[in-house]
Amino acid sequence: MLKILILDLEGDTMALVPIRSWQFHKLNISYISRTLNLTKNYNVNTVVYSHGIISKVSQLYEGTDRGEKLMELTRRAHDLNLRVWIWIHELESDVPSQFLESGVVNMDLPDFWNWLSSKYERLFNDYPEFDGIVMTLSETEYKIFGKNVYSELSMPDRFAKIINTIDDVCRKNNKDFIVRSFLYEPQEMRWFSEGLKNVNPHVMLMSKCVPHDWQPFYPHNPLIGRFPDRKMIVEFDCSSEFTGKNRIPYTSPEYFEYRWRYALSQPGVAGYNARIDHGGYDVIYTPNEINIYALYRLTEDPSITAEDIWDEWTKKRYGEKAAKYVKQALQPSFKVVNNSFFALGFWITNHSKLPSFKYADSHISSRSIAKWKPDEPKYRDLERKLKHPDAELLEVILAEKDEAIATADEMLFHLSQAKPYLKEEQYEDLYWRLNLLRRVAVIWKLHAEAFFGYKVLAEGQRVPGLESRVRRAIRGLRLQAKVSRMEGIKDPPGTAEEIESVAYELECMINNLSG
Repeated sequence: MLKILILDLEGDTMALVPIRSWQFHKLNISYISRTLNLTKNYNVNTVVYSHGIISKVSQLYEGTDRGEKLMELTRRAHDLNLRVWIWIHELESDVPSQFLESGVVNMDLPDFWNWLSSKYERLFNDYPEFDGIVMTLSETEYKIFGKNVYSELSMPDRFAKIINTIDDVCRKNNKDFIVRSFLYEPQEMRWFSEGLKNVNPHVMLMSKCVPHDWQPFYPHNPLIGRFPDRKMIVEFDCSSEFTGKNRIPYTSPEYFEYRWRYALSQPGVAGYNARIDHGGYDVIYTPNEINIYALYRLTEDPSITAEDIWDEWTKKRYGEKAAKYVKQALQPSFKVVNNSFFALGFWITNHSKLPSFKYADSHISSRSIAKWKPDEPKYRDLERKLKHPDAELLEVILAEKDEAIATADEMLFHLSQAKPYLKEEQYEDLYWRLNLLRRVAVIWKLHAEAFFGYKVLAEGQRVPGLESRVRRAIRGLRLQAKVSRMEGIKDPPGTAEEIESVAYELECMINNLSG
């Protein structure tokens, strides 16, 4: 695909990537309406309504005004020549009691599949304006591959059966049908892949650029390119769900270039879907808007580089004179955030919040890089070391955090160089975000010292002065909580509540350990 795009630079490269979508999460009509008007600037032709807007068909039948509001948003999108897809999950909470046996769904009971078909016949009869549906088969009440669903069908056949059943209704009603490959475990992805061999080719796929969830250190999603005869849409997170929620810079054209160029080189890839506002944390009007600009430009002109994108965007956004310094102030944010929120590349942070001990400790293994790189034993070795750290590893982790703090300081310096050339409101916005990023780097270092320091002590290792260091780090967290309260930080990362909660938990644990 990439070779074709490069050869076609004189023609319409967008035509070779026919699906270019933005995904909205929060049901805010005024915000979405305003943002829909910007889609033309990015050559977007499809919008997806999900999460807090809709995630289940049953939500349209709860007696609220959700359906009415969705129709308003759909009409506004159609007025702009945008297709509209809605998110749905299966199996969800509306499974009739006649198909439940002691809380377990029996898909083999008579009429189960007829019931499922009729559900979607009703949906398209009542809401014919929707152009299609995007289905997720994980994170739902009854996972078809989970313990609370029974069938004599094999796991791959379960995937095929539910997809084909709903697709029959979609094709009958001339609706797009997209199935997401969002699954937690490699085995689940293998079942899914095997099942797709028996799925009607009308069904499109949507896969994140990485397996499972938004972890920048994961490899490329292994499903990308695996189905050359089926259209695939690649998901990107521009809402910074796990990397600061667009409140701190995570400006990363280089990362988007890396992921999107790979996807475009794979057969079957027909488009991208960019998440815009997960939880209402909007990428538009923030420095992170460069990420959706990167997707737009890389799709429009495959010969462009991340450096070109930086130069274009900073000049357009902040002016010719400020551009150089703004670029220097923002470009390192990808590394600073990653060095802060992750521990040597491993998942620690909870959706941009300081994590509880249980969350951080369990996710070292449950979200391990080793799961997705089984042929590289160094990751399993590092996972074991992070689960059972020693004093030497602790210092390596803290050095990573020190680098993040120092780089954040450099970013603030470059911003000061840009100040004479920026409008006052531009400077204030950038300073607020970069100052918060610097505080995040400090807070997460304090947490790393307390969390991993405690784990070293819990392993029974005697390290002179380490308990005092852990307690000092906990006190430091409490001081940072006071600053967050004083500054009025009400949303993650770095709220007083999340910091105080973690500090209290760690203090109790170190007290119990020391007796």
